[in-house]
Amino acid sequence: MKALILLGCPETPSQTPLSIYATNKLVKMGYEVTIAANPAASKLVKVSDPDNHYLQNMVDLDHCLNDLDEGQFDLLLGFVHKDAAASFFVTFNQILQCESIALVFERDIELVEEFSQMISEYTDAKVVAVKAFHNPTPIKVKLDKALKEL
Repeated sequence: MKALILLGCPETPSQTPLSIYATNKLVKMGYEVTIAANPAASKLVKVSDPDNHYLQNMVDLDHCLNDLDEGQFDLLLGFVHKDAAASFFVTFNQILQCESIALVFERDIELVEEFSQMISEYTDAKVVAVKAFHNPTPIKVKLDKALKEL
């Protein structure tokens, strides 16, 4: 089984540790995990795991999109905390046509609702939404629940 984790702008402090956490959880579930990230997010994740204990594959977000084919991954997990991330998630979901989880988080509840609505409107993905930004715990709790339901 193959999983793709989407990371966008690393503006939120929770994204990097949660991407490593999610990778660890998915590997334990039997997934081969690829992280698609923009250059800044990619550098932060690589620095967070210098010995590649958790990182298996990392690719550039834009290059990954150009080479993406339906059925290439069994699971899509997207970190969504900006409108651009929501757009990327919808695009990747439409191409891959696989089980998908959108992890929507922001400090502004109105943005959480806006991004969640956008994803729900254009995909059949499971939307996991929470008001959070600095504290990763609320996001982790919701992510754990969603992964248990797989």
